[in-house]
Amino acid sequence: MDYSKTVFVSDMDGTLLCTDKTLNPADVAAVRHYTSLGGRFVLSTGRPLHTVTGYLSDLDAFGPMILCNGGVIYDYRKGKVLYEVDLPEIAKEIIFDIRSRYPDVSPEIYTFSSRYYFHLNTVEKWHQNLLGIEFNRVSDPEEIVEPWIKMLFADEIDVINDMQEYVKKFSGSGVRFVRSFPKFLEVLPDGVSKGSAVDKLVELCGLEDLTVCAAGDYDNDIEMLDRADISFCPSGSLDTVKEHSTYVLKNSCDSGAIAEALKILETL
Repeated sequence: MDYSKTVFVSDMDGTLLCTDKTLNPADVAAVRHYTSLGGRFVLSTGRPLHTVTGYLSDLDAFGPMILCNGGVIYDYRKGKVLYEVDLPEIAKEIIFDIRSRYPDVSPEIYTFSSRYYFHLNTVEKWHQNLLGIEFNRVSDPEEIVEPWIKMLFADEIDVINDMQEYVKKFSGSGVRFVRSFPKFLEVLPDGVSKGSAVDKLVELCGLEDLTVCAAGDYDNDIEMLDRADISFCPSGSLDTVKEHSTYVLKNSCDSGAIAEALKILETL
């Protein structure tokens, strides 16, 4: 396939990034080859901007990227937010409700420019160390005056499993819940996903005539894989994700999954 007629949208954690959060040299070389031939490589992640910028110098990525699981499209080359959808006011009620039921859970709140947390449990401490960024601690959601883009609840797997059932009571309230990791449950505006953001990206950037390709490994990637014309997932992906992928790759995120996907794309 002619790379110049495609756009390739890739998840980061578990897909493009190795488990130690580094880039595989084979993937970097493959992405650079892809973009040198006119392909548009787009990052799509649940991460905020500040945890993505450190990887950009190694990747000749397309300017616009999808952040916060679809809540933001940001063009890093222009330094401009192209699209943002914020959580409704009920998000504040949800935090109080969930903390009353699960007192040791650690809620995170993401705005475009900052990240906030309320309680440092074991999982939250691990998450902040993993991302390598400083979160701001607050005691009351009312302290956060910027629009909220997404929330994340961090706790042990059994707690998150129970919480995933409990939050069904908020159905129809203007938010949706999605699992992005076994120990995380995220809250997004209703209708927002990586898939909806791909649609918006195509519209905003005039990519309607291109073949959309996507790669991801977890529940929060499924809408994006469904939206793509051609989809890929690493070998270690969830079984549910494999069911939504055109190609289940032989390689994992540690062994060059993206390089393998781009090689397949080249032969189509």
